[in-house]
Amino acid sequence: MNTLHIDMDTFFVSVERLLDPSLNNRPVIVGGSPLERGVVAGCSREARRYGVHSAMPLRRAYQLCPRAVFLYPKFVHYAEYSERVAEIIVDSTPVTEKASIDEFYADVTGCERPYGNLFEWAKKLKRTITGETHLPLSFGLASNKFVSKVATGVAKTRGDICVPVGGERRFLAPLPVGMMPGVGRVLEPELLAMGIHLIGDIARLSPRIFVHMYGKSGQVLHEHACGIDRSPVVPYRKRKSVGAEHTFHEDTLDVPCMLSTLQHLAMRVGRELRERRFLTNTITLKLRYADFVTKTLTQRCDYTNHDMNIYALAEKLFRRLWTRRVRVRLLGISTTNFL
Repeated sequence: MNTLHIDMDTFFVSVERLLDPSLNNRPVIVGGSPLERGVVAGCSREARRYGVHSAMPLRRAYQLCPRAVFLYPKFVHYAEYSERVAEIIVDSTPVTEKASIDEFYADVTGCERPYGNLFEWAKKLKRTITGETHLPLSFGLASNKFVSKVATGVAKTRGDICVPVGGERRFLAPLPVGMMPGVGRVLEPELLAMGIHLIGDIARLSPRIFVHMYGKSGQVLHEHACGIDRSPVVPYRKRKSVGAEHTFHEDTLDVPCMLSTLQHLAMRVGRELRERRFLTNTITLKLRYADFVTKTLTQRCDYTNHDMNIYALAEKLFRRLWTRRVRVRLLGISTTNFL
């Protein structure tokens, strides 16, 4: 298997600079005004030098880099450029997966005959994408999705790396555990506290240690550290919705209980949106009464994937939708229209 991973470099900022070239070489932070509640959606390399990173509160980003240009996201433009990139990759590869608005996989297994040297072909594809969209990107080519994604991370910015088949474990071993996709701000400190600093440290230990600590995800963690990933490239098709529902153990009229449930549902939906790197601008609330009468209400909003934004709109929809003094059996939140 040969898998190509493509990641558009500082995608939101790169699009903003195409729209306004005066932003070139300046610290840029996309997310909104630092005077408002919100988080960083994307930032330039110049801003990252000051410690700014994605998902950081905008107020904190301003404290670190007050000279930065703060911009409200232009998600319609980001979506347009993302689709242009996707079209080029889809037209050039047999199987393409759009992992997020700025990240793609392509399965090029068995394509040596039509493409020739796959690494050189991937470089040509990179030049094509950059030439047609004027957007910078990095890529990694390896035997599976996990290793190719890590390779892209090592290659950034505007770089490219090919990991030869059989060399996965050797490539991964000296890299810090924080470079492993899926090792976040919770897991990384735990591994460091155990004296595990490098990906190779995980690979050298028994997988039973990680299975005992983390269950099935621990097994996957160890396999990834050894350069093993069995997940296939999933053909590109737009996900229609992300949502969550809760059926009450007993039908209820308890408003605080229902609002608390909505908060938990919003957290679940927001977490999945962020994991998939989706943004939504359409939220639907579903309410089912004890007599099984079901009502739904939908409203558009600014693109978001944050729990509190989803909850705030869901609460408004709930108060508009709950019009009968009948106990409630089920509540649900769903989101559509993704970037």
